[in-house]
Amino acid sequence: MLGTFRNVDRLKEEPKTEPIDGIMMTLDAEKYLERTLDAMYAEVPIKQLFVIDGGSKDKTLDILKNYPRVNLEVLPNVTLGKCWEILINRVSTPWFVFIDCGKIPAEGWYNEMIKYKDKYDYYGSKRIVHYEFEREDPTTTDMDKRPLGGPWIIRKKSVEHYHVDDDYAWRIIDVILRDVVEKNGYTYGAVSTTSHICYMTEGERYLSDDKKKGSALIFKIPELKVYNKKNMDKRMEITAKAIVKYVDPVMSSYFCTDHTFMMISRLDSKWIESTNKKWLDALHHWKRRKYIKAKIPRMLYAWYKLITNKIDEKVERIVEKYDV
Repeated sequence: MLGTFRNVDRLKEEPKTEPIDGIMMTLDAEKYLERTLDAMYAEVPIKQLFVIDGGSKDKTLDILKNYPRVNLEVLPNVTLGKCWEILINRVSTPWFVFIDCGKIPAEGWYNEMIKYKDKYDYYGSKRIVHYEFEREDPTTTDMDKRPLGGPWIIRKKSVEHYHVDDDYAWRIIDVILRDVVEKNGYTYGAVSTTSHICYMTEGERYLSDDKKKGSALIFKIPELKVYNKKNMDKRMEITAKAIVKYVDPVMSSYFCTDHTFMMISRLDSKWIESTNKKWLDALHHWKRRKYIKAKIPRMLYAWYKLITNKIDEKVERIVEKYDV
């Protein structure tokens, strides 16, 4: 029934446990898919698992078909943001779990997470990043940082009326969703008393779609290697447009980094103004801060040169006076 990692279906093992729906998106995910699903089915009493696949050409679809209660649809040309909207609308339980491939919950993860249902409405857990070593990711429990990927426990009502057009929302979906949750008056949070393992794999991404692939993870330090700069630049432009269109810079001040503003600054200012003027104002304030930050050292250097030149002139006069 299940994959090769563990053969446990918690909903069947504990039929009196309250079931919860799961949602998942996949694309060429075979490397960690069985491990992810086996761990999730063992931890979470999954009622139905709704999956949208982006057109995988590896064994992803075959693996998914081995698992119980999976509702699978292949939508290769739909943005991740729109996939979230489609999947949320299919959920039938008051809460649901987002399953992110390559993110393995620790033993007891679900039992620990549900203790926080009265405190949070949309929340994840501490991340331990798995390369060839494990390192805790402190950003996942810092509310002033970007929430990053799942798995998350989510109250359906907290993401009601979530909507994006099928255009730019391929990445930063976590930021858009946190925006929605907090605008709906619900709470976003993170649990530090349990964790999940985040598996990072070496290799080029999105091999099934030439329009999407543009980079690869190479384990040296590790570093991100750009294989197709044109594709990569296009993806960055699309991400910048998604930020402007769907993210509120006031609500998401933790996301307003220099990197974010650098991406947005490359967009047409008229488009930004017509789409979300808040970002044009935020961009103006950012440029002003950057200008002031750069101007202060220049002013100090100018004063330094003025003073040293005066000293040099005085020294030269003294030397001339006593020159034999």
